[in-house]
Amino acid sequence: MPTKVIIEIEYAVYGNQANTVDVTEQVQNALSGDDLTISSKRLGIENPAPNETKHFAVKANITIDNNEPYPFYYIAKDYETIDFIP
Repeated sequence: MPTKVIIEIEYAVYGNQANTVDVTEQVQNALSGDDLTISSKRLGIENPAPNETKHFAVKANITIDNNEPYPFYYIAKDYETIDFIP
């Protein structure tokens, strides 16, 4: 198990093709303490496309312990949880 994890969110978006919201700041703020997961339900934003299928996409750099950062890309359906350290 890692002793130190740093996650830097480069960008995060939530919505569908017609209505997308930049949620980079909300995702970065939600990743605190030992919780290294995030879902769109935790973002605290208004639904950008009610009754539509949405996606939640994140691009980040993750540093574990003192290793080099590695890129992390993930696209989830709006009900999925993203686990930054599976």
